[in-house]
Amino acid sequence: MAYAEILAVFTPVMDQRVLAAVMAMGGCKGRVILTSGGSLGVLDDTSDEMAARVGQVVSNFVKEMPVVVLDRRDGQISAVQWMQGVRGQSLPPGLALDSAPGVVLTLLSGGQEFDEVAGLHEDKVADARMSKWQAFRSLRAIAKDARGRMASGPAEDGSQQG
Repeated sequence: MAYAEILAVFTPVMDQRVLAAVMAMGGCKGRVILTSGGSLGVLDDTSDEMAARVGQVVSNFVKEMPVVVLDRRDGQISAVQWMQGVRGQSLPPGLALDSAPGVVLTLLSGGQEFDEVAGLHEDKVADARMSKWQAFRSLRAIAKDARGRMASGPAEDGSQQG
């Protein structure tokens, strides 16, 4: 079994709690940080098997948008696109990370560890180490909260209530 130095999934999901719950429901334990370009999930298990699993699980959830599974081995970053549960093509890392937020590059390159980045952005971090039942309940609560915000509509000043 081969292991990477770091294994991550980068998604267009703009709520770190959602990605954390989806990962946990799929048995992909780790932590998630929200970036300006989407959520980045960093896995505890860096095996090839987990890379395939997280790609399949997360891309099945996102469906309409591709997700990118990233890893670093011996200092080399690799990127594989996944869509609707199917592994796509390997992407040149420079192309895959060209417009990625700085935090993604920092973590993938080894410039900083997840704990260092998380300490600076605690409000943007979610844990994907919960049970499947806790993950399901978390997704339901997030969906209920979103429905409540949508039903209340925009506030008079143009901002969202909630």
